[in-house]
Amino acid sequence: MRLGGDAIALEKGVADHEADSRFAYAWTLAPSRRPDRPLLIAVHGSARDHLQTRDAFDDLAARQDINVFAPLFPSDVTRPGYSDGYKFLREPGIDYAMLLESMAAAFRARFALGSQPAYLFGFSGGAQFALRYALVAAGKLSGAVIAAPGAVTLLDTELPWWPGVDGIERAIGRSVDRKGLEGLPLHLLIGANDSDQGLVTRGPDHPEYSPYADIAGANRHQRMEALKESLEKSGLKPGFEYLDGVGHELGPVAVAAAGAIEKWL
Repeated sequence: MRLGGDAIALEKGVADHEADSRFAYAWTLAPSRRPDRPLLIAVHGSARDHLQTRDAFDDLAARQDINVFAPLFPSDVTRPGYSDGYKFLREPGIDYAMLLESMAAAFRARFALGSQPAYLFGFSGGAQFALRYALVAAGKLSGAVIAAPGAVTLLDTELPWWPGVDGIERAIGRSVDRKGLEGLPLHLLIGANDSDQGLVTRGPDHPEYSPYADIAGANRHQRMEALKESLEKSGLKPGFEYLDGVGHELGPVAVAAAGAIEKWL
């Protein structure tokens, strides 16, 4: 990595999660190796491309001297062909919010990092995780970027989980962190050419089936607009950005996300 004429070597690695080797994580360390540097948690989409998700923030890590942490949530963990559990924070026997916190704590302990500010980024399926995690754990975060999710959870107490938040505690064991949300910077991102690429329809036999799945809209643009309006109705002020000429692509979305995060640092 070369910035301003000076070469910056980024130290990277991967490891299994010692507490549960079904899961793993990758990292890029802040170039200074100072224990107080911020942490960016970057969550992959359905392709499970956690290394590419980590590497998409190389420039940000070098420019701002931050750590990047990218968990890997594999598919087929509890049943063959099932890959959506992490997006909804739960599947039988796995609490993904608790798992992320355990993995991040293990990463911090591995490199003797402090309890530095943590920012969250998710793209596509990872954005579904990031959104729902932010709703229940906003107080643990210093900012969150939600990029091009295929499905959203509206902050609507009359709409059942997961399209809304009615019954959320019964479903996943956590309630909405409203106080934390009031102080959490949020930024919503989507490509202007990203409307319905890769959208998933879940039938009645799917564990995450909901008759209200399309209530936020028929495509990604409509769903992001509905999410923005829902957050604003709750008194929040999310940033919102359409990226001209961009489809459902990690690279340019990550560049825009890095710009938003830099403003918060």
